[in-house]
Amino acid sequence: MTKTISSSLLNRLFPWRTKIVFKFMLISIPFLALISLSLFILAPYWYKQNSLRALEDKSRSLGTIAAYSLAPAIVFEDSQGMNEIISSLSQSPEVDYILVFNSQGQEIARFTRSDNLTINPEEIRQTGHLYDNQVWNYYAPINHQDQIAGYLAMGFSLTEVYRQIEYIRQLITLVSVLIFGLGLFLIYIMSYLTTRPLRRMTKTVQEISSGDLSKRTEVTSNDEVGTLAKSFNLMVDRLHQTLSSLQEARGNLEKKVEERTTELKQQIEEKERISLKLKESEELFRSMVENLGEAVVIVDADENFIFANQAANQIFEEFETGLTGKNLKDYLPSDQQQLVEWQTARRKGGLIDVYELEITLKDGRKKTLLVNAVPQFDRAGNYVSTLAVMTDITGKKKEEAILAEAKASLEKAYAELKKNNEEASLLVEMGDALQLASSEEEIINIVINFARQLLPKDAVLFYLRPDKENFMQLCSSFNLKQPAEEFINLTDCWAIRKSSPYFMLDPASELVCPHLKTSRPPDKPVACLPLSSFGENLGLLVVFCCQEESKKLAGQEIENLMASKKRLLVTFSQRVTMALSNFRLRQSLQEQSIRDPLTGLYNRRYLEETLERELLRAKRAGNPVSVIMLDIDHFKKFNDTYGHEAGDLILQAVARTVQKSVRAEDIVCRYGGEEFTVILPGLELKKAVNRAELILDAVRHLEIKYGDSVLKSLTISAGVAVFPDHGKNWPELFQAADAALLQAKSQGRNRVVTAN
Repeated sequence: MTKTISSSLLNRLFPWRTKIVFKFMLISIPFLALISLSLFILAPYWYKQNSLRALEDKSRSLGTIAAYSLAPAIVFEDSQGMNEIISSLSQSPEVDYILVFNSQGQEIARFTRSDNLTINPEEIRQTGHLYDNQVWNYYAPINHQDQIAGYLAMGFSLTEVYRQIEYIRQLITLVSVLIFGLGLFLIYIMSYLTTRPLRRMTKTVQEISSGDLSKRTEVTSNDEVGTLAKSFNLMVDRLHQTLSSLQEARGNLEKKVEERTTELKQQIEEKERISLKLKESEELFRSMVENLGEAVVIVDADENFIFANQAANQIFEEFETGLTGKNLKDYLPSDQQQLVEWQTARRKGGLIDVYELEITLKDGRKKTLLVNAVPQFDRAGNYVSTLAVMTDITGKKKEEAILAEAKASLEKAYAELKKNNEEASLLVEMGDALQLASSEEEIINIVINFARQLLPKDAVLFYLRPDKENFMQLCSSFNLKQPAEEFINLTDCWAIRKSSPYFMLDPASELVCPHLKTSRPPDKPVACLPLSSFGENLGLLVVFCCQEESKKLAGQEIENLMASKKRLLVTFSQRVTMALSNFRLRQSLQEQSIRDPLTGLYNRRYLEETLERELLRAKRAGNPVSVIMLDIDHFKKFNDTYGHEAGDLILQAVARTVQKSVRAEDIVCRYGGEEFTVILPGLELKKAVNRAELILDAVRHLEIKYGDSVLKSLTISAGVAVFPDHGKNWPELFQAADAALLQAKSQGRNRVVTAN
């Protein structure tokens, strides 16, 4: 009550709290104030800026005219002319002073409008405001024939400008106040006229709210307010009709209640008759369930049997006392009790399930039952029991187990057959790839790549024996989880000693190869597979088998797994052995075809092929290729004196010396007999001659022991030619180098001669 009185009092004191007109005015006041304030600030500022700019322009114009007029008078020192010009300029009321200086800065003429004005010559030597912004000073040079004749300083008073600005500010203040008041008045008039229909509607609404539904709004305009008034009138008409309909419906409802009461009495009597029939049906259903072939039971929330038919008693073999009053958990092992508790929780949630249940009879025999369980609830929706139909499927489960075991055996056989086919396909593919390998590096990569596919869960070490050495070197591995020896002796593996695969199923109790003892001893099955061909050992494959399976399997299971893997490992190692043997045989034949058997140097055939290739490469790159032809001096004399065996020793010693005296990329060949050829790619003629001199010096210091004799004082002669200076192709280059060699021999031997 107090709150209502306070609100009414506030509305009377401050009418704009409830009047829309005043609310419009309050909203408009900031905008009107902003416009007036903007006009009050910006208009004087704009006028001031324009007035000052006009005065500056006028000062520059007068100053330019004065400087132009004063220039001849200053040059000719015409004081009278200067005074006349200054007198003419002083006619302008804005001019406060005029000062004229000569080119040395000395004052030669002056005009001041007021005697009280104190002029500082230093301050007026610049253009701008002076004396607290009361004077605009214009300072400029006076030029005559592109030379400075003097300087002019003119002062223009700003008093009149500031007076006009003050007048304009007062005028703008008055205009701003008038605009604010007039705008507020116009907004009030417009708001008052606009809200008149709303006030009429408000009055009509208050009368209707007091209970007089005969009142209607009298607004007839075509704008939004008129549309609102029409809608409001229509709403009131419908409200009046609705009240009339409600009164009529009330009478009809009372009549229908009486009729419904009579119908309910008849329904109650009908329900009593139905209840009697249901009771008779229940007795009939109980009789049918008792004699049903399927086991039907009802258990409560604690798994106690509250009903069980004869079939259920027979399944549980409770022929005398029956199941009623007993607990289901007495017939269940612990895991099945947890299953029943979980199923009971689902029944309480209203779920229906079909599941298998294993029970244990009193004599220890087990039965498997198929249970179809349905929950039962009281009228309040609370769980009370479970109705279950049970079927003995013990025999069926045994048959299913036999069938499942047979299916598993077939699937296992099929999987093994499929795996064998895949392994055979990969082995064939690996064999084809190995036949195409052009180096041992490619063979290693191919073997490791296919080993990853064939043995993805195993760890593999791949050792190779370099030439005829008595050790093997680790060249590749994968999936390795323990350190391995990089070099092993041929006697460090039982498989190499036996020349057959060696399998260790249990490294802890079996004989372990020495090369596996040097690192961390293995704890999983290991297979050592020697790569031997025709009695020669080429390498070794070490496979750490069943790395993951051995954690889960043991004993006989690991033996069975290794039995199926042995065939694959042996076949895999045989394919690798065959590939290595074939490659090394091809490599040996190729070496024999391009090497000289006595000196081990490249032969003439390889020389010609290589030189032709090097010349083509040098021609594309624009590089030189030098050739040195060497011949042992008086070689026939050594053969005749010491024999051909000594001659062979000399050829071998000279071949080794020449090979050591050149770069790694240079090619040394035995051209025939006692002649040698050196190809030096990218080496120019001067450096090739130096290299030849180095070779000759090294041969001079050779001492070869043969029996009791020491062969020394060996010398050789050399001819040097370079591409493309001495030949455009290899025959021309050989011919030029050979001609230089013949010239060296004819000049006394033991020297280097360059081709012409």
